[in-house]
Amino acid sequence: MRLLLGVVAGLVAAAVGLCALDAALPGNGPADPTKLYDYVYADGKSENVDFVLANRSPDSVLCFGSSEFYISKDKVSMCPQAVLGENVTGLDMTFIGQGYDQSLWQAIAAGAYGGRVSGEKVMLIVSPQWFFKGNGDQDKFESKFSYSLYRAFAQNPGISQETKDYVRRRCEELGVDAGQLDAASAATPLDAVNDWLFSLADGWRLRSQVPNIVSLAPSKSPARTAGEPTGEPDWDALLAEARSEGAAASTTNDYGVYDDYWERNHQYMPELFENFHEADDEYADLACFLKVCDELGLDPLVCILPVHGPWYDLADVSAEERAAYYARVRSICDQAGAAYADFSSCEYEKYFLCDTVHPGWVGWVRIERALTDFVDGRDDDFLGGAGFGDAPGLAGASGGDA
Repeated sequence: MRLLLGVVAGLVAAAVGLCALDAALPGNGPADPTKLYDYVYADGKSENVDFVLANRSPDSVLCFGSSEFYISKDKVSMCPQAVLGENVTGLDMTFIGQGYDQSLWQAIAAGAYGGRVSGEKVMLIVSPQWFFKGNGDQDKFESKFSYSLYRAFAQNPGISQETKDYVRRRCEELGVDAGQLDAASAATPLDAVNDWLFSLADGWRLRSQVPNIVSLAPSKSPARTAGEPTGEPDWDALLAEARSEGAAASTTNDYGVYDDYWERNHQYMPELFENFHEADDEYADLACFLKVCDELGLDPLVCILPVHGPWYDLADVSAEERAAYYARVRSICDQAGAAYADFSSCEYEKYFLCDTVHPGWVGWVRIERALTDFVDGRDDDFLGGAGFGDAPGLAGASGGDA
C-alpha cells in the first residue's frame, strides 16, 4: 500500500510539474503588434505553424527557402524586409525555412502549412547547391527534421497516401527514427501515446523559442504603423540603387561580392568540380513539393536562382552542366503545371548575388518584382510556365531594367 501511494504521489507531483511548466511557457498566439514577424530568420520560427500564421501580415505570401533569408538590410538594403516590410505595397513575404532546408523539408513544411492555408499562392526559392552531386547536403536532414511539421504533414487529410508513403520512405532513408514517423501517424494506441509525448516535448521546445523570435522581430516602420498604402515600388529606381550599392560594397574584387565576404572566403570553393546530374533524389523531392502543393490547392512559384557565372567558370563547372540543371528544374515545374521565376539568364549579371551563393542587391529586386507580378497575375520577363509561357529573362528586360 505504501508503495502504491508513493507511485500515485509521484505521478501527481509529475503532473503538477508538467502543468506548471506548460503554464510558464509563452503561447503561440498573437505577439507584440508593434513588430513585424514575416521576415524573422530564427530557430523555431518556421516549425511553429501556429505562431507564424497568428502573426503574419494580412497580404503575405508564404515563401519557402533556406539561407538566403538571412540576408538582412545591413548587408543589402533591397532585401524583402526593407522593400516590402517597411512599406505598404500590398505584399509581404513570410519566410519559411533556414540554411540546409532542402526540397524534402520544404515538401513536409508545405504539407503542414497547406492544411491551414489552402488556395493561397506560395513561393519556393530553389538553391542550386541542393542539387550538387550526392543530393547537396541531404546528410543534414536528420538534424533538421521537425516532428511538429512532419506530424501536421502526416495527419493532413488532403495529402494522398502515395505522397505520405514517399515522404516517410525518404525520411527513413535519411536517418529519421522510424518510431517518430510511426508516432506522427498515430495509427495504433502505442503510436498515439508516443505522439502525445513527442508533440508535447516538441511543442514546449518551440514555445520556449518564441521570446527570441519576438526579440529579433523589427519594429514596424512609421509607414507600416500608419497603414496607408505606399504603392508598388519603383522597380527601375530600385535597380539603379541596387547597382550603386553593390558597387560601393564590392571594392576589393571583380566578382561583385561584398568585401567582408571576399576577404574571409575567397579561397573557399565548395563548387570546385561539382555537377548537377547526380542528384536524382533531390529532383524527386522537388517534384514531391509541387505534388503536395497540387494536392492541397496551393499555387506555387518556383524561384530558380542562378549560379555565380564567373565563379563557377573558375570552379570548372561547365555552362552546359549548369544549363542542363536549369532545364531539368523547369521541366519538373512544367510537368507539375507550376509557374517559375527563371533567373538563369542572370549568371553574369553583376550584383545579382552578394556573395557566391545568396541573392544580393539586384537579385532581391528582381525576385520581389517577379513575385509581385506573379501574385497580381501579370507577365514578367522572368516568369514562365503555368500560363506565363517562356521567360525571356535578362534578354527581355529593357530600359532601366536592363
